Amino acid sequence: MRYASAALVAVLAACTPEPAKQAEPMMADSGVVSEIVGVATVSDGSTIRIGQRRIRFDGVATPGQGSMCGDVNVYRGAADALRQITRSNQVSCRISDAPDSSGRDIAQCSVEGADLGEYMVTNGWAREVPRDSGGAYAEEEAAARVAGLGVWNASCPANLWRGRDYSE
Repeated sequence: MRYASAALVAVLAACTPEPAKQAEPMMADSGVVSEIVGVATVSDGSTIRIGQRRIRFDGVATPGQGSMCGDVNVYRGAADALRQITRSNQVSCRISDAPDSSGRDIAQCSVEGADLGEYMVTNGWAREVPRDSGGAYAEEEAAARVAGLGVWNASCPANLWRGRDYSE
């Protein structure tokens, strides 16, 4: 009986497939590069969820939760603006940084080729973070400020950006 059990274990081991191996990820300067595509759920003006992955846009910042400019909830305004462009569309995100301190992936995301970070800055609902964007959205932010779009139109308090550093 002992030999039969040993033989059965050997046969089962030989028939069990090896676990699938994941391909080695490509490395960027600051982290792993991967791509995820799907319909997004908007969390806030710079964060979406595709499936179980939480993704923050690289190079931009939006007003924090509860941020008000006069009687306008600009946190909600930013999220609503993002919902308009992502609604029922496939969102493609290229994840290229290690997760942030909240565990969100950092990515460049687009809908039909339109960069979502650029869209949010152009419409005044986000501002550029030059040290992360390399100045990619500087002209868009300047134009949104001049045109008084989004947060640049409202009477926002000086602490809207909560003391965050937006220098290079």
